[in-house]
Amino acid sequence: MSLIKLLILLFIFSCGDVYSQGFIRVDSDEFAGGTDEGKKVMKNINKAKKLFEDGESSFSECISLLLECNSFNSFNAELNYNIGQTYLMYGKKELAKPYFEEVKALKPNFNEKLYLFLGQACQYEGDFSNAILNYKTYIEILQHEGTNKNRKKLEAVNRYIEQCKNGQVLSEQLASFDVEKLASPINSEANDVLAIKDGVKLFFNSDRLIVSDKKKDSPTLRGFSVMLMNGEWTNFSILNDEKKSSELPIMVAKIDANQYLFYDKNTGLGDLIFMQKDDKYWTKEMDVFFVNERKSNESSASFTSDGNAVVFVSDRDGGQGDIYHCKKGDNGEWSKPVKIGDQINSTFDEKDVFLSDDGKSIYFSSKGRNSIGGYDIFKSEKNDNGSWMEAQNMGMPINSSYDECHFFPSQGDSFLFDSNRGENGKFDIYTKKLIVEKVIQEELKEAVKPLEKLEEAIPVEKSEVLPIVIPLPVPVVKKAATILTTYKIQIAASKLEMKESELKKLYKGKTDVISSYDGEWYRYTINEFDSIEDAIYYRDRSGVEKAFIVSFENDRRKKIITNYSLSKN
Repeated sequence: MSLIKLLILLFIFSCGDVYSQGFIRVDSDEFAGGTDEGKKVMKNINKAKKLFEDGESSFSECISLLLECNSFNSFNAELNYNIGQTYLMYGKKELAKPYFEEVKALKPNFNEKLYLFLGQACQYEGDFSNAILNYKTYIEILQHEGTNKNRKKLEAVNRYIEQCKNGQVLSEQLASFDVEKLASPINSEANDVLAIKDGVKLFFNSDRLIVSDKKKDSPTLRGFSVMLMNGEWTNFSILNDEKKSSELPIMVAKIDANQYLFYDKNTGLGDLIFMQKDDKYWTKEMDVFFVNERKSNESSASFTSDGNAVVFVSDRDGGQGDIYHCKKGDNGEWSKPVKIGDQINSTFDEKDVFLSDDGKSIYFSSKGRNSIGGYDIFKSEKNDNGSWMEAQNMGMPINSSYDECHFFPSQGDSFLFDSNRGENGKFDIYTKKLIVEKVIQEELKEAVKPLEKLEEAIPVEKSEVLPIVIPLPVPVVKKAATILTTYKIQIAASKLEMKESELKKLYKGKTDVISSYDGEWYRYTINEFDSIEDAIYYRDRSGVEKAFIVSFENDRRKKIITNYSLSKN
């Protein structure tokens, strides 16, 4: 009897309703073995179950408890399955693979979803061959249960197999570059998306919470901006309207020097609006009336540099995202929006469109075509006849089995995009990685070569005593130690130690003032923060006019930070 047939029989006669969705019950006797220590560990499993049901917000605490329990007994199929589910739903999805593999080894008939989930974990890891094998096992089980009954499930898993085959092809196309996350304070533990570079300024959106938020506030996307100065991101600020930052719509594109495009999810089913900034606040200018439709959601758009053509995403006429375009006529009126052809739109969802200044290149995200999984980024160009050519997958390492969205070409051949491939399953902003190590090594080799020829050219009996030339060593690249960055607010510095009465007169807050002395200066600081946002917030409310922020790396004073604001951008 084949393995597949054996598995099917085992499912029919032993599974019943065991494989319903959700946290799988762990049997106390089987897991704990009747030991007192095991019974104590079981309490953590029950806590983890409640956290699992709370969802993504409780992922970190949930997975920590489950892994702690697994260290007590790593041979329990139900516990391993729950760990795999938790990673797959809320964390870095490929980390689920070894736990589902353990379940398969312990109980190959655990449930039908085991093979679906193991296939997904393999796909996220880039193990496309094994992903396909597990998906095919899942298909055979579904077919035995009834093709008509499981038609939608079969369509979905066959699409996963297509994605894996696409991944096998694209993984053979070697890229000449790599990608990396943008540095803090742009990326955080929250979702960070939709980066728009405007000269040295970068706008982006994040659902991070800051100290000014109330504890009951739920995370929501809002706009931030930073400046690139001397290779570092500074001038961190929140984009505000006249009320508060959380009510400002989401920035999606730049139109010109004074005008930007925002997406307002609270207008209609979701509309695009033009906004501009005065000295302090962003204000609404007008709706993009020639794009918005009352009964549909318009979520993304991009204009040519002359402002006479636009492409945008809408779910009109079908209920999923497709890309449309329209042009401004000589009379100043806009044409009726028309859906772009099948060279770009697919039977799946499209989103996050970007049009080059000359209107000849278009970038967008899609779940269709030869996607590796989730949303991939595609590019299409116009041919000599002005028609769009078949969109091409931009390949790895830009795309992965995760979601990649909002591609934004930057200076030269650089770019920005969003992906949720990070450690905690949240979206981060990525860019092209600069590779300099090879160039440095080649330059060192060239510098050392002439020394050998010089030594051979001088006869020994006539040579003068020359200083010994020590060749430059090729640098050894060591793995960088973990750097913990913190921020303190400095309220004063003096070459003479300040009296307590002087400090109380300067600072009237309740926080203790900490003093330090470096042999020349006495420095006085208050508080210590893990994020620049919190430091900025408390600095502005310290009541000390000339206070500033100092960054520390592993408790060593690093630099003074003076360019920042949380009140205006």
